[in-house]
Amino acid sequence: MTPGGPAGPVTSDDLSEAISQLHAAEVAVHLRMLRVIRTYDQCRMWMQDGAATMAQWLVARLGVSPTTASEWVRVANALEGLPAIEAVATEGRLSWDQLAPLTRMADGDSDEALAEQGPGWTAAQTRELAARARAPRIEDANDAHRNRRLRWWSDQHMLHLKGELPIDAGTLLTKALNRIASDAPADPTTKVFEPYEARAADALVELASLQVATDADADRATLVVHADVAALSGDDDAMAELEDGPRIAAETARRLACDCRWQLVAEDGDGDIVRLGRTTRQIPPWLVRQLRRRDRGCRFAGCGRTRWLHGHHVHHWTKGGPTDPDNLVLLCGYHHRLVHEGGWSIEMHEAGRATFVRPTGQRISTRPPPLRPDVQRRLFGIGPDPPPAAA
Repeated sequence: MTPGGPAGPVTSDDLSEAISQLHAAEVAVHLRMLRVIRTYDQCRMWMQDGAATMAQWLVARLGVSPTTASEWVRVANALEGLPAIEAVATEGRLSWDQLAPLTRMADGDSDEALAEQGPGWTAAQTRELAARARAPRIEDANDAHRNRRLRWWSDQHMLHLKGELPIDAGTLLTKALNRIASDAPADPTTKVFEPYEARAADALVELASLQVATDADADRATLVVHADVAALSGDDDAMAELEDGPRIAAETARRLACDCRWQLVAEDGDGDIVRLGRTTRQIPPWLVRQLRRRDRGCRFAGCGRTRWLHGHHVHHWTKGGPTDPDNLVLLCGYHHRLVHEGGWSIEMHEAGRATFVRPTGQRISTRPPPLRPDVQRRLFGIGPDPPPAAA
């Protein structure tokens, strides 16, 4: 069936042109956004919302990933010295997957040449050329070290890893993994080796296990499993989950329980932890684990740091605040100082939800704002009509 309209049937050429033009418009709008990001970043306006970086502000405000936000900021600032490439991208002649690597290889001397050649390269070619464009320098090595990162996230059954390491550190890691994976024995029954990728995954777990086993701090070295008593006594439908949230099979929990230390955490009929109240100001390790399970990291909008966190009493202990979950949040050092010395405050709501409030009283939103009706009308010709002008 051929789609049509008042002017007749729509052809494949019409749809192809529409896709191309919409993509060009998307790129042009993105470039406009990057220019605004550059100005916002250079003026450090993100500080007024309590963010530690421009990327962190974008994560909180727009709901994008930290990787996406960091790359937007990098490209936005790089384009300031690349007017020819920026002009070509503004015309919609460079996709984002071409533009981002071009900004890694270009400088003031090569800007015009790359603006001319870049639109003719595929995204893969552009990435490869950018990787080979410059001989390594000490500045590059220092940048690589500063930009090293590893992050992980999980779905129902798998933990996913993604990261970047300087080439020397990465080579050391792959050498260690390759050695352990190569020493893995074949299946004793079938005499068949596991696929190399599976053995490499096992090798990474082996490295981590060796490190944890040597940690003298039992709380830091603990793999925490939250499980109903029923799960440990044979009920395959009972709840069992790891500290960071993913559920695991009850049988997996029983395997992990074969050789471990136990800690009882009492809960009431609604599943809330029995409270400590005013009995102690110190947050015990078991309660910190419960906070980590709930908060997943620093609670400040857009931050998400997961290490070196502080337990913070929202209503301070010295002013009568209890050491209970609904009066506690996890904060990184930067945002913990912001709340104390910076004059910010926190409002706690049901289910542990927190709102951060500027010293001026303005609450920080953590949801991307929708398109305003006037913007919808200008872009797409839709949206409610504006109110009539006063006579």
